[in-house]
Amino acid sequence: MTGEYRAYKIEDAAGVLQYRAVVQGTVAGAVKKPSGANEGKFVGVTQEAQATQYRSVVVKESGRTFAVAAGVIAVGDAVYIGDNAGKVASCQTALVDLAESTAYVTYVIGFARTAAGADGDIIEIQIQPFAKCTPVS
Repeated sequence: MTGEYRAYKIEDAAGVLQYRAVVQGTVAGAVKKPSGANEGKFVGVTQEAQATQYRSVVVKESGRTFAVAAGVIAVGDAVYIGDNAGKVASCQTALVDLAESTAYVTYVIGFARTAAGADGDIIEIQIQPFAKCTPVS
């Protein structure tokens, strides 16, 4: 798979698993697991597991990569960070059906290129981060 790879230090005491979305850490050159679903500051997806805090982990920042699904995802769905473990989830409904009376930001990290049938499935995604803001009208 093509794209940009970089090594970062993992800040989490328990480390991180393979194919998980990570976000900017507290210092430059560091990443951490997200605190929850739809977190901003997405950096990329880990390409290997790293069990030791402050050790390097390879992160895919662009292009296509594998990712662990947090549930059912259809091919072509927009995906975002689905939980605090860095699994990805479909945010297609949030992009299409969000009520105009509710202010909300959806932090999309990319698009599913293969489908997930259940939590824990490994899918392929195209990394393409952007934020969609739904202002209150």
